[in-house]
Amino acid sequence: MLIGIAILLVGLQNPSAQTISGRVSDVDRKPVVGVTVQLVRRMYQDGRPILVSVREATTDQNGEYRLEAGSAGRYYLSASYRRGFGINSTTYNVPEDGYPPIYYPGTADPQAAAPIDLSAGGSVYAIDLTLNRVDTLRIRGRVSLADGTSDPAASLSILPGRSAVFLPLAMPRQPIRKDGSFEFKGLISGSYELVADSHSLDGEPIKGRVSVQLAGRDVEDVSIVLMPAIEIAGRIAVENATGEAASNVLRQLTVSLRPESDSQIVFSPTGAVNSDGSFTIRKVGPGDYALEIGGLPPDCYIKSAFVGRAEIVERGLTLYAQSPGPMDIVISPRAGRIEGTIVDIEGTPVRGAQVVLIPDPRLREREGFYRLVQAPNGSFLIRGIRPGSYKLFAWQADETPAYRDPDFMREYENRGESVQVDAESRVIVQARVIR
Repeated sequence: MLIGIAILLVGLQNPSAQTISGRVSDVDRKPVVGVTVQLVRRMYQDGRPILVSVREATTDQNGEYRLEAGSAGRYYLSASYRRGFGINSTTYNVPEDGYPPIYYPGTADPQAAAPIDLSAGGSVYAIDLTLNRVDTLRIRGRVSLADGTSDPAASLSILPGRSAVFLPLAMPRQPIRKDGSFEFKGLISGSYELVADSHSLDGEPIKGRVSVQLAGRDVEDVSIVLMPAIEIAGRIAVENATGEAASNVLRQLTVSLRPESDSQIVFSPTGAVNSDGSFTIRKVGPGDYALEIGGLPPDCYIKSAFVGRAEIVERGLTLYAQSPGPMDIVISPRAGRIEGTIVDIEGTPVRGAQVVLIPDPRLREREGFYRLVQAPNGSFLIRGIRPGSYKLFAWQADETPAYRDPDFMREYENRGESVQVDAESRVIVQARVIR
């Protein structure tokens, strides 16, 4: 079962505080005791939003709660019937008679949460919540070793799929029964990542991963097979360079696969590049990865990268249990650059602005195409840019731009400077700071 809420939002002037208070009742208008209400702020990690609980209250015998925001700003409101199943919950496993968290204005999907703007100068906002019960969904399955036997040491995690806008704070884990079976309940429709972890007899990590789509009905018989990590061999070439000229560049490089799925531990398998361009990346587990090259000269970029016939610069790399074949990479020394100044409305340079280069919309899920630099004296320089279409934005130094949040960027999209970067081009830009 799951909370559904109806909310009345009323702003009342108060000179000293930003406060949200209200009453939680059921459909019969009777007060509900013990509902955890959380005031949540959207903060940012690498330009992507995470929801962080800043205040928490529990409804009293009258079903009433009160939350002090402490400062003006944009917040979200979360409510869950049982304590421990809010923003900081470490499990998605919800009892049948319990309630997973939901968000203002009445959605169980954090991606659909609407903000509440608490104005400067102090306000009291009255938000009354009405709880309704609706059906939730389950995922059932089994975790096994490659020979079909169970692994009592295995653990299982579940998180929203890659399309989720908000990043969770923790990796929810679920115990696995002795026979390897598991069950997640209290879920809503959407995409999920299930990742199982354990170790082989010789201590090497083994992992299994599946994606599950819930669409209005339970999903049964999900099979997750724990498999050892794989090796990926490959070769890098430098465009229009051979012999010692190429070797001098290649021997400085490393090749890494950065996990993209939020359900994966942040460990990037890495291999050093030899002077002939060959490399091997070891202990790569199942998952979604982005290619990264360390040690690139400042005017170089990744021109192309393939695993078999699969392009992985723009599309990324998805790995399961089998080796995908060799990786072939070409780097080019013909990257573009952008330089310029950040000014205010009067044309005066703005010191310390944050300058963000954002790729064409079709590439905005690819973190490696974004660039963030500072403009300490009002001027900036961005080198090593892959040719393509971009937009350049600038924010004041004391602001943290959520440049990977589509909702945030929608407000500022028409305030960016469109930039076309070609091979070896030098683009001069004057951009106005966003206030």
